[in-house]
Amino acid sequence: MIRGSCLCGAIEFEITGKTTDLGMCHCSKCRKVSGVASNLQLMTSRDNLEWVSGEDQIKKFRLPSGWGVWRCSACGSPTPMLHPSGGAYWVPAGLLDSDPGVRVAGHIFVGSKAPWDEIAGSAPQHAEGFGSERLK
Repeated sequence: MIRGSCLCGAIEFEITGKTTDLGMCHCSKCRKVSGVASNLQLMTSRDNLEWVSGEDQIKKFRLPSGWGVWRCSACGSPTPMLHPSGGAYWVPAGLLDSDPGVRVAGHIFVGSKAPWDEIAGSAPQHAEGFGSERLK
């Protein structure tokens, strides 16, 4: 089981079952919502994530395009967010309180990374993203 929580502890969740490896997103939207060069996350099936507490504390924001972010209304931490398909959650890796047992499999959306962003390590780099098909 993987446990996670927001900064203030109001929101807690548990993941049981399979997750994807970690993906480091370098798109401009992830930069804006995180305030850093890239955003590390994994995905898990909707059925694998259980809200332990605070689900009612989540504030949901969506752009007209459908892209968005969910945050704790108390501390502002990003929270797991339902994928637009409804079948999986994106989970920000910084929320994880225990080792998920997976590592960075790749850097995604490097085609839109900031010019000052330097990618380290040997994980593959993808101009676009990779999807949740690896959860099957």
